[in-house]
Amino acid sequence: MEVKEAIRTRRAYRSLDLVEITDDLIRELAESARLAPSCFNNQPSRLVFVRDPEVLKEIHGVISRGNKWIQDASMIIAVANRVADDCQVSGRDYHHFDSGMATAFLILRATELGFVAHQVA
Repeated sequence: MEVKEAIRTRRAYRSLDLVEITDDLIRELAESARLAPSCFNNQPSRLVFVRDPEVLKEIHGVISRGNKWIQDASMIIAVANRVADDCQVSGRDYHHFDSGMATAFLILRATELGFVAHQVA
């Protein structure tokens, strides 16, 4: 699948099927996020991949009512960043933008691999 096709076919479905999450898949998605551009190549994003069913159940306890559909997800990826880990140029902070780019790359790669990746703020 070409990038244009991944962009065109990506959907934020709220009805999810359980899928097998392998170590290779996690490495592939992490690598896609790592390859995203960032200010001075600082790569401020920190990704936490959660696939353990017991840990997922704990996370479900803090999910807002509007996002209860997440309980069907086979994996949740937390994306975090800090101002101190990225550029501050002329009063502009880049960490959120750069983490957004990393997240977008990860979502497009997941789509290309046939998975649903649905972002939640």
